Amino acid sequence: MSKSTKIQIYFYSILIISIIWLFIFPKPIKNFAPIIFGVPTFPVFIFNFRNKLEDFSSALKNKLPDLFQKYVVDYGISADIGEIVDIGVLFSNEDFENLKDLELYEMYILCKQSIRLAFLSFCIIALLGFATVYL
Repeated sequence: MSKSTKIQIYFYSILIISIIWLFIFPKPIKNFAPIIFGVPTFPVFIFNFRNKLEDFSSALKNKLPDLFQKYVVDYGISADIGEIVDIGVLFSNEDFENLKDLELYEMYILCKQSIRLAFLSFCIIALLGFATVYL
Protein backbone atom coordinates (compact mmCIF):
# COMPACT_ATOMS: atom_id res chain seq x y z
CA MET A 1 0.00 0.00 0.00
CA SER A 2 1.45 3.36 -1.00
CA LYS A 3 1.83 6.39 1.26
CA SER A 4 -0.77 8.23 -0.80
CA THR A 5 -3.34 5.51 -0.21
CA LYS A 6 -2.63 5.39 3.52
CA ILE A 7 -3.13 9.14 3.79
CA GLN A 8 -6.45 8.91 1.96
CA ILE A 9 -7.62 6.04 4.17
CA TYR A 10 -6.73 8.12 7.24
CA PHE A 11 -8.66 11.14 5.93
CA TYR A 12 -11.79 9.26 4.86
CA SER A 13 -11.94 7.11 7.98
CA ILE A 14 -11.96 10.20 10.20
CA LEU A 15 -14.59 11.78 7.92
CA ILE A 16 -16.80 8.70 8.18
CA ILE A 17 -16.40 8.62 11.97
CA SER A 18 -17.42 12.29 12.15
CA ILE A 19 -20.47 11.77 9.96
CA ILE A 20 -21.54 8.75 12.00
CA TRP A 21 -20.98 10.88 15.14
CA LEU A 22 -23.46 13.43 13.72
CA PHE A 23 -26.25 10.90 13.26
CA ILE A 24 -25.80 8.70 16.33
CA PHE A 25 -25.36 11.08 19.23
CA PRO A 26 -27.91 13.56 20.65
CA LYS A 27 -27.66 17.32 20.18
CA PRO A 28 -25.13 18.44 22.82
CA ILE A 29 -22.65 15.70 21.94
CA LYS A 30 -23.16 15.95 18.16
CA ASN A 31 -21.85 19.53 18.30
CA PHE A 32 -18.36 18.10 18.76
CA ALA A 33 -18.32 16.50 15.28
CA PRO A 34 -16.37 19.38 13.66
CA ILE A 35 -13.78 19.14 16.44
CA ILE A 36 -13.58 15.35 16.12
CA PHE A 37 -12.85 15.83 12.41
CA GLY A 38 -10.83 19.05 12.53
CA VAL A 39 -8.22 18.28 15.18
CA PRO A 40 -6.79 15.11 13.60
CA THR A 41 -7.01 16.32 10.00
CA PHE A 42 -6.34 20.00 9.28
CA PRO A 43 -3.24 20.55 11.44
CA VAL A 44 -1.86 17.13 10.52
CA PHE A 45 -2.12 17.83 6.79
CA ILE A 46 -0.73 21.37 7.10
CA PHE A 47 2.32 20.17 9.03
CA ASN A 48 2.66 17.19 6.71
CA PHE A 49 2.60 19.53 3.72
CA ARG A 50 5.34 21.71 5.20
CA ASN A 51 7.48 18.68 6.01
CA LYS A 52 6.99 17.08 2.58
CA LEU A 53 7.68 20.41 0.86
CA GLU A 54 10.97 20.79 2.73
CA ASP A 55 11.93 17.21 1.84
CA PHE A 56 10.98 17.75 -1.81
CA SER A 57 12.87 21.04 -1.98
CA SER A 58 16.08 19.60 -0.53
CA ALA A 59 15.90 16.53 -2.79
CA LEU A 60 15.26 18.74 -5.82
CA LYS A 61 18.18 20.97 -4.83
CA ASN A 62 20.49 17.96 -4.72
CA LYS A 63 19.26 16.11 -7.82
CA LEU A 64 18.11 18.87 -10.21
CA PRO A 65 19.67 22.19 -9.12
CA ASP A 66 18.67 24.04 -12.32
CA LEU A 67 14.99 23.20 -11.81
CA PHE A 68 15.33 24.11 -8.14
CA GLN A 69 16.74 27.55 -9.05
CA LYS A 70 13.89 28.10 -11.49
CA TYR A 71 11.19 27.68 -8.80
CA VAL A 72 12.92 28.66 -5.56
CA VAL A 73 11.01 31.17 -3.41
CA ASP A 74 12.77 33.81 -1.34
CA TYR A 75 10.79 34.31 1.87
CA GLY A 76 13.15 37.00 3.14
CA ILE A 77 15.50 37.03 6.08
CA SER A 78 13.06 35.55 8.57
CA ALA A 79 12.85 31.98 7.32
CA ASP A 80 14.41 29.51 4.90
CA ILE A 81 16.04 31.84 2.38
CA GLY A 82 16.14 30.01 -0.92
CA GLU A 83 15.25 26.65 0.59
CA ILE A 84 11.63 26.13 -0.54
CA VAL A 85 10.29 25.75 -4.07
CA ASP A 86 6.90 26.86 -5.30
CA ILE A 87 5.14 23.66 -6.35
CA GLY A 88 2.07 25.47 -7.65
CA VAL A 89 -0.47 24.81 -4.91
CA LEU A 90 -3.50 25.98 -6.88
CA PHE A 91 -2.39 24.99 -10.36
CA SER A 92 -0.34 22.15 -11.78
CA ASN A 93 3.30 22.75 -12.59
CA GLU A 94 4.27 21.15 -15.90
CA ASP A 95 7.95 20.86 -14.98
CA PHE A 96 7.14 18.96 -11.80
CA GLU A 97 4.37 16.91 -13.42
CA ASN A 98 6.89 15.59 -15.96
CA LEU A 99 9.70 14.67 -13.55
CA LYS A 100 11.66 11.63 -14.70
CA ASP A 101 12.96 10.76 -11.22
CA LEU A 102 10.28 8.60 -9.56
CA GLU A 103 11.33 9.50 -6.02
CA LEU A 104 11.04 13.23 -6.73
CA TYR A 105 7.73 12.73 -8.50
CA GLU A 106 6.31 10.77 -5.56
CA MET A 107 7.42 13.53 -3.17
CA TYR A 108 5.75 16.11 -5.40
CA ILE A 109 2.50 14.11 -5.49
CA LEU A 110 2.52 13.75 -1.68
CA CYS A 111 3.00 17.52 -1.30
CA LYS A 112 0.08 18.24 -3.59
CA GLN A 113 -2.09 15.65 -1.88
CA SER A 114 -1.34 17.02 1.59
CA ILE A 115 -2.26 20.60 0.73
CA ARG A 116 -5.42 19.49 -1.10
CA LEU A 117 -6.53 17.39 1.86
CA ALA A 118 -5.76 20.29 4.23
CA PHE A 119 -7.94 22.60 2.14
CA LEU A 120 -10.65 19.97 1.87
CA SER A 121 -10.59 19.31 5.62
CA PHE A 122 -10.88 23.05 6.30
CA CYS A 123 -14.02 23.19 4.14
CA ILE A 124 -15.47 20.04 5.68
CA ILE A 125 -15.00 21.48 9.19
CA ALA A 126 -17.27 24.36 8.17
CA LEU A 127 -19.80 21.99 6.59
CA LEU A 128 -19.86 19.82 9.71
CA GLY A 129 -20.41 22.97 11.75
CA PHE A 130 -23.45 23.85 9.67
CA ALA A 131 -24.66 20.26 9.86
CA THR A 132 -24.57 20.30 13.66
CA VAL A 133 -26.92 23.28 13.64
CA TYR A 134 -29.45 21.92 11.15
CA LEU A 135 -29.45 18.17 11.95
